[in-house]
Amino acid sequence: MSGYRQLLAEEVEAITAFAAAHGRHWRDSLAQTYWYNARVWRDRSGKEHPVLHRMRNEFGPAWLYEHFKLPSEAA
Repeated sequence: MSGYRQLLAEEVEAITAFAAAHGRHWRDSLAQTYWYNARVWRDRSGKEHPVLHRMRNEFGPAWLYEHFKLPSEAA
């Protein structure tokens, strides 16, 4: 992930939880529904994950598609 800092544990946890909840096209769901509209994601239990919003502001959508891989994808 050149040019970007390493993710914090809470950031990896939040984005991994989002991906698990949204399936195969999770990147599109995150970018188009939550990041484009600047919405905070709430999981099924109602817990908010504002860390995803902070990641949007820091990294932007290009990072999501071009530089980030889930831990399971990187293995």
